[in-house]
Amino acid sequence: MKRFLVSLLLGVACSLVAQAEEASQPELPFDRALINRYSLDHLPRSISIRQANDFWLGYDLERATLYKAWRAPENKSGLKGSGFVMRSVGQTLYEDKSNETWRFQHNGNTMPLDIRYLGCSQREGYFELQWELKYDKGILTLHERVPMSPKNPIAREIHVDSLPSDGQLLLPAPMQKAWKLATAKGDSASSLSDAQWYQLTTR
Repeated sequence: MKRFLVSLLLGVACSLVAQAEEASQPELPFDRALINRYSLDHLPRSISIRQANDFWLGYDLERATLYKAWRAPENKSGLKGSGFVMRSVGQTLYEDKSNETWRFQHNGNTMPLDIRYLGCSQREGYFELQWELKYDKGILTLHERVPMSPKNPIAREIHVDSLPSDGQLLLPAPMQKAWKLATAKGDSASSLSDAQWYQLTTR
């Protein structure tokens, strides 16, 4: 009888802990009208996010960069699915099929980064993606926001945590050519050199 009561109490305790953990976790954005986690255009690890009514942004999660931006046909979906693979539909506005990714510059040295995707969360008015960028002496955290209803699509916001003094995070080459990077005050920038939120808009 005593063993039965102990087992029962342990079972109840475990159940309460699991419920508490589940309640503490933020709600994941599974609304496929806004965000889709299936493979985009056969890119294995990718995510697609809708911005405003017609615009879509597809991310290469392994490279921590935007793979594609496109505009859906009027009054139609910007994604067409088959199984667990999605295909972008509409006018392509930007596409990066290269292997280029972020680089870290410090003390005159430019070095590659090991990238690990940390996840996506839905906030009030925007989605936020996060990546860990690891170099030989430390770890940076890259954040990218995708506003749901910006004044001028397509717009993005990025910032980096734990950047050492005199350190710079260099944009991938295709992004440098096609996107304009600006500080929160609107001044042009060529790299991320501090922890402020930078703006990215198409050229």
